[in-house]
Amino acid sequence: MDIRRIILADDQLLIRVGIRALIETLPGYRIEAECTDGHEAIEAMRRIRPDVLLLDIAMPGPSGIEVARAIRQYDTETKILILSSIDRPQVVEQAMLAGANGYLLKDFILSELVTALEMVQSGQCFMSPRIRDLNSNSNGEPGQTPSAALTPRQTEILRLVASGRTTKEIARDLGISPKTVEFHRGRLMERIGAHDVTGLTRFAFQTGVVC
Repeated sequence: MDIRRIILADDQLLIRVGIRALIETLPGYRIEAECTDGHEAIEAMRRIRPDVLLLDIAMPGPSGIEVARAIRQYDTETKILILSSIDRPQVVEQAMLAGANGYLLKDFILSELVTALEMVQSGQCFMSPRIRDLNSNSNGEPGQTPSAALTPRQTEILRLVASGRTTKEIARDLGISPKTVEFHRGRLMERIGAHDVTGLTRFAFQTGVVC
C-alpha cells in the first residue's frame, strides 16, 4: 500500500495531537512532521516534499495564506489543505487564491477529514459543508451566475486555470495545443472582464466553478 506523507502545521498542541490521533486511525497515511509556525512549515516543505500539507491559517510568523503562497512559487504538486476555524468568505477566497486545494473547518468530523484528503489528492477541491452553504447563499440560486454563459470548454479551462495548472499542463490534460489554451483563456478574460489569472481564479471561486 502506498503511504501518503503528511506535514501538519498548527501552533496549537491540542489540535495537533487530536489530528495526529485521527490520522493514525487511517490506513495509508503518515504524519512526517509537525510544525508550530509558518517558518517551520516552509522549511519542512522544502525538506520533505510531502503529499499533503495540513496548514493552519493563524500561526506565528507567516500566516497559512502566506505560507501557501510561498510554497506555490516552487511546488505545484503538494496538496495544501487549509485548517481553520474562520469561515469568512473573504478569508476562504484569499486561501484559495494563494494556492490551497481545500479548506477544512476545525469542527470537522473524521469522515470530513477522510473526504477532504481523498478529494484534494484526486485533484478536486474540498470545501467544508458550512462554507459551501455560505458561498451558495451569497451567490444566489444555482444557474443564475455569469458562469452559466460559458461554453463547456471554457468552463473546463477556467477550472484548470483556477486549480493552478500551467498552460502546458492544461494543453496536455485536454489534448489540445498551448496556443488553443491561450486563445480560450483570452476569450474568458474578455467575457468576464478579468485582466489576469488572479481575476479568473477569483471569478471561478465566486461562481462555484471551483469550490
